[in-house]
Amino acid sequence: MRAGPCECATGIIGRLAAGSGQLAWSCAGHPWPLLLRGRKVVAELSCEPALPFGLGDRPPEPSTEELQPDDAVLFYTDGVIEARTPDGELFGLDRLADLLEREAASGQSAEELLRRLVRVVLDHQAGGLRDDATLLLVQWTGPACSAEHGSGG
Repeated sequence: MRAGPCECATGIIGRLAAGSGQLAWSCAGHPWPLLLRGRKVVAELSCEPALPFGLGDRPPEPSTEELQPDDAVLFYTDGVIEARTPDGELFGLDRLADLLEREAASGQSAEELLRRLVRVVLDHQAGGLRDDATLLLVQWTGPACSAEHGSGG
């Protein structure tokens, strides 16, 4: 008996409430995201393990985290930490967390920080990706300030 094609996908689903900083996410077959606070990686944001989408009989339960102003969360696929040099050296989670902290300490924008992370991952693999390698950096700057308009008299 031959099995049919796998109709499933790995992924990360998340929602950030811009007003409150509440982050809800679920990782289906991907590593846990890293929380960057005060330019330090302070946690891996754990969540209930979930099967890839399309497998199992129920959707994954999301986890939540209350972000503080200027927190950033790095979502990434396993292709980032499993990237290897041509001679087989693994990129690894420790290297990713250390690089994230060093680049955050440079004071660059989130966009530039992410660009630098991508460049280092590509350089580590000598420019050739062997697996999907996706990075997504989400930064919450805090609640929007509401301007109160008074009437002059």
